[in-house]
Amino acid sequence: MAVALLTERDIERYGNALSRCYRIDDCSEFDSLLRMIDKADAALEARTRERTS
Repeated sequence: MAVALLTERDIERYGNALSRCYRIDDCSEFDSLLRMIDKADAALEARTRERTS
């Protein structure tokens, strides 16, 4: 069992590999944190693409 905070992009990436995914109601208290996570994730993906090209 694992518990994780996933972005929409993460959920799309894992697709059918996720046996269960429970969405939580919008919670504006975490908006800035989620934006920072998305930004860091996008930067990591960009760096990874640069290294492999």
